[in-house]
Amino acid sequence: MARRLLQLLALWTTVVGNVQCCPELCSCQDKFAHQFVDCAYKDLLVVPVGLPTNATTVSLSANKIKLLKSKSLINITQVSSLWLAHNEIITIETDSLAPLIQLRNLDISYNKIVNFPWEDLHNLTALQLLKMNNNEMVNLPKDAFSTLKDLRSLRINNNKFITIVQGTFSALSSMSHLQMFNNPFTCSCSLEWLRDWITTIKISIPEPKSIVCEAPEHLKGTMVTLLPKLDCTQSNCLHLIPAMAHENYECVSKEQMFPDTNKNTERINTLSKMNYASAVMPQKAWITVGLAVLGIFR
Repeated sequence: MARRLLQLLALWTTVVGNVQCCPELCSCQDKFAHQFVDCAYKDLLVVPVGLPTNATTVSLSANKIKLLKSKSLINITQVSSLWLAHNEIITIETDSLAPLIQLRNLDISYNKIVNFPWEDLHNLTALQLLKMNNNEMVNLPKDAFSTLKDLRSLRINNNKFITIVQGTFSALSSMSHLQMFNNPFTCSCSLEWLRDWITTIKISIPEPKSIVCEAPEHLKGTMVTLLPKLDCTQSNCLHLIPAMAHENYECVSKEQMFPDTNKNTERINTLSKMNYASAVMPQKAWITVGLAVLGIFR
């Protein structure tokens, strides 16, 4: 009898040891050899502690999470689908997502994300779906998607991107769907490539009529695909503006600053003689030039 009890105790210990814990407010289910963890609609302020290490699908959608800390997901490295939409996330710390190397689907849409660790994406080479739409992101690095060769669907619409650098999508050889409408694009010389790319690429790009210029003023509301050709030679540059915080400066042509060239011929000629066409202009010098330009128009 005692031996039988010992055998049952050993069996129970083995079973309990193999059972993964589930956070109190979440539900965890095994289906078809996959572990689903549902923590949606729980008014969570942070990612709950104790997510099962064998979780393959984790939903944290529709909560009140504001910050994704760097080690908050470190225990769920087997996850292939992570849903974080409809939270209040402002910042995702560096290395929050980098350990999730098996991730195929990532949804961080409908948040307030300003600060995103773009370098984390370099680790997520298995990604097939990436939803980043409806956030507050401004800067999109050229190499953001450079390792995502399996990515099929990318959604970056409804953000605050003012430009997209040529080559940003070059590595996305599997992409068949791209959403980038409703961004406040500055239609300068650096965005001319996008006009040509959209009209020739053989992928789905929804709502092209909402991919429009926000600036300069005379092009506001113009579809990017209808952007007129600009004279982008250095001799035609009036001054250089920073395209993005981490990028070189770009040319702003006469046509962009002064659409009515007849009225401003004398001012344009004056500015054209000034040395604004250098390849890269330091920030301090750019500010000085800006003040000089303002002085000319007083």
